[in-house]
Amino acid sequence: MTLSRLLSAALLGLAAISAFSALAAAQASQAPTPSARDQSSLGGTVRGRGKGVIGGARITLSGSPRTVFSNDSGHFRFAAITPGRYTLRVTHIGYAPAVADDVVVAPGSAASVDIQLDAAAQALSQVTITPGSFTLLDPASSSRLSLSRAALLTAPQLAEDIFRSLNRLPGLSGSDFSAKTRIRNGGVDEQLFTLDGLEIVEPFHLKDFDGALSILDGEVIGRVAVTTGGFSAAAGNRMAGLVEMQTAPPSAARSQTAVGVSISNLRARNEGTFASGRGSWLVSARRGYLDLILRLVDEQDPPDPRYFDVFGKVQYRLARNHTATVHGLLANDNLSLLENNGSFLTSKYGNRYLWATLRSTFGPRINATTLASVSRLGWDRSVVDIDRLRGVRYERVRIADRRTLRTVSLKQDWTVDATDAVSLLFGGELRDETTDYAYARTQVARAVVGTSVVVLDSARILAKLQPGGTRTSVYGTLRVRPIAALTLDAGARADRHTWTKQTTIGPRVNAAWTPFTGTTLRGAWGYFHQAHALQDLSIIDGDTAFAPAERAEHRVLGVEQDLGRGWTGRIEAYQRLISKPRARYFNIDGSTTSPLPEGAEDRVRIAPSSAAVRGIELLAQYDRGGHWRGGGAFVASRATAIIAGQSTPRPFDEPYAATADISYRGTGGWTVALAWTTRAGWPVTSPRFAIDTLAPGRYAARRLPSSPYLRERLAAYQRLDVRATRIWRTARGRISLWMDVFNILDHANQSGYTYESRLTSPTLVSVTRGRDDFLGRLPTAGISWEF
Repeated sequence: MTLSRLLSAALLGLAAISAFSALAAAQASQAPTPSARDQSSLGGTVRGRGKGVIGGARITLSGSPRTVFSNDSGHFRFAAITPGRYTLRVTHIGYAPAVADDVVVAPGSAASVDIQLDAAAQALSQVTITPGSFTLLDPASSSRLSLSRAALLTAPQLAEDIFRSLNRLPGLSGSDFSAKTRIRNGGVDEQLFTLDGLEIVEPFHLKDFDGALSILDGEVIGRVAVTTGGFSAAAGNRMAGLVEMQTAPPSAARSQTAVGVSISNLRARNEGTFASGRGSWLVSARRGYLDLILRLVDEQDPPDPRYFDVFGKVQYRLARNHTATVHGLLANDNLSLLENNGSFLTSKYGNRYLWATLRSTFGPRINATTLASVSRLGWDRSVVDIDRLRGVRYERVRIADRRTLRTVSLKQDWTVDATDAVSLLFGGELRDETTDYAYARTQVARAVVGTSVVVLDSARILAKLQPGGTRTSVYGTLRVRPIAALTLDAGARADRHTWTKQTTIGPRVNAAWTPFTGTTLRGAWGYFHQAHALQDLSIIDGDTAFAPAERAEHRVLGVEQDLGRGWTGRIEAYQRLISKPRARYFNIDGSTTSPLPEGAEDRVRIAPSSAAVRGIELLAQYDRGGHWRGGGAFVASRATAIIAGQSTPRPFDEPYAATADISYRGTGGWTVALAWTTRAGWPVTSPRFAIDTLAPGRYAARRLPSSPYLRERLAAYQRLDVRATRIWRTARGRISLWMDVFNILDHANQSGYTYESRLTSPTLVSVTRGRDDFLGRLPTAGISWEF
């Protein structure tokens, strides 16, 4: 799909959304927007029952992006808020969360409320020790560096995709075209994605275009925890990072429904309880309609992308100490593209997951989670690429690609909080995996020689494989708190993969020290192994054998500091040393969105002997609960690999990257946010061309593999986005309207190069280099209605 067509699609979708927003707004509360003289405030004091005031407590204004922290005297204040009824949620480590319901703020008044927290020491097993950790959406988080749901949803973002929002975190990076993210230069296959405890493989729609959207509706996600390095032994078989997603608990008060529309999809969600509150359900569905919009735009040879996803879960409390949950996730993609010259692409992709969890408690200090799952993923792609030279029409590439991955797994995790100062975490998993590969590719390279079209080269790849096996994993971690300010975590993990006949063992150590109030130092060290996954065999490039496991050594050290007056900062240094890295295939001209990457001339195999990623990250956030909220991050890093004895940048290496965010939360439900991004251009490789002598007096130009790789860089990248959000509260819910402009300054950001060669004489090749760009200015809009 030509991504520039999305601009036309966006403009066309705005009209429909505007009409829907006018209809929905008519249902909203008719309460007048307060004038300047009616502006109100809400403040108070947080106290510990019998322990005096509490500083550093996190107070969230429910249903809004506003969060404040109590000062050393326990006081907090929300300035300039809209009169109405509010709910406050208060959290602090060592205390049970508290909720103040039905707090009334009258026009022009300064409402006040005192909140008492009951001591409830957080279990040692629940304390965050690992550096490089970020929490999003979690309403119970007491961290100053966490981001609430309301704050995230009012920030600029493309296609309402929560995966794209992750790329604004320091150390994470991605492409305009894709929802995929890279954690500290690690590939997507080097990251572990989990949803409610289950590993999710390739969680993306539109796989032919680099996974443009995720298969998870952000509206059902209740918490996201991102770990960029040094994660504990409970997670394994990945060597870069960890993204853990948990779905939101269904509304306990009553059944609730939400519908929404944007230029990319229609969505609906329903949730509620049954059996007098013992059970609950949540179901959501989305249908993308880019196929309909592209037809209306009436582009020549438009692609026909159709995709949908459905998620559902049912939870039931079997007994006081046992709760069972059944989850299901289904995502389908169908794409057809037929061009007038006879070229075509058809593809079908399916992700099907079904899993059940049983959470059990055995007394106040022992917890167990058992997870059983079955899944099936399918890839089916057919491509014919027609080219024409001197009026001669020929078939350049023909591809038939069919693959499946079937998995059955059983996993169990235990937590034993032996004392307030000692915890034991252990568990294991058994996975049985089978795959089917059926791949065929025929490729012909032709050139014009004199007045004739001649064949320069031809290749044919045929492969049919059915590898399978079992993966067995066990881990154990001992967590201790020798003194109140210090927590240590030491453990190890072992993984056995029968298809590689390897067993890997990785020791890991984490530590967190709080020498002063508001200051926390965190460190991590460990070995992280990653076996060659069954589904990652690069059969499209001719590989039919699995590589040995890779190993990364993580070294991370960070400091988090409360800077006062609403500011929080963090600085972190990291090093990831990779031994035995697996060879991978890349398109070195810079393109990441080709639907047939293996047929491109710039496809190369990069096989380093070792690699290293080093960097330092700085993060600062400001939020005092008033009109303004902001923050920024800066990363300086270097990702290198040793190839044929020479040091060269790794693909997507970014020597620097920076982000800045600012939002204004006005009265009347309005929020306006700006987000700026800049980074170094990614490394690419300039091609080499040679002249072939086909016969006496007959010559042709040919592109050759380039070496050394990745010595040139694209132009630096920068982008400014803006979003305006308006929220109306109704008697039963709320209506949210958002309008977003991606790359509002229409900055031309380079994504890669194109090359055309022509033989001008028997000894001279003329090469024309063109430029590919990322997305230009792109307006989007959407509305949702909860009732």
